[in-house]
Amino acid sequence: MKSRVVRQKGEILQNLAEFQFSCYSANDMQGKAENKAAMRRNLGLSSADDQRPVVGCITRLVPQKGVHLIKHAIYRTLEMGGQFELLGSCPAPHIQREFEGIANQFQNHEHIRLILKYDESLSHAIYAASDMFIIPSIFEPCGLTQVSHLLHMLIHEF
Repeated sequence: MKSRVVRQKGEILQNLAEFQFSCYSANDMQGKAENKAAMRRNLGLSSADDQRPVVGCITRLVPQKGVHLIKHAIYRTLEMGGQFELLGSCPAPHIQREFEGIANQFQNHEHIRLILKYDESLSHAIYAASDMFIIPSIFEPCGLTQVSHLLHMLIHEF
């Protein structure tokens, strides 16, 4: 597993080189702010309060991920004054319809955006822009998603 993670980490870093993101570090977070501002513009989210935290979620919308946890996180993030970005594809028609309903409910909301598809370049942009990340799972172990979060210095919740 370790060699697979290291190989995958290299591929992630190589892929990130293709995207126009601002770099940042623990000592200089200006690039993070630039990434967040760009993501807000691209997704049509409010930038009135640049200190408002952005919670990201990139996942397959399947039962084993605990889609009920994702729905709870969307509403809880809004309740707590944050912004929520979900990028997810769904092979299960009933779950797809459910999330399409939620996406329609928040279609013009200034703090919530649901993108219901697979989009690798957008996933990298969401990683680079998010302050926190949720990784819901009912029974899956930790894996490459957490490595991606570490590369982007994200706080992740399980």
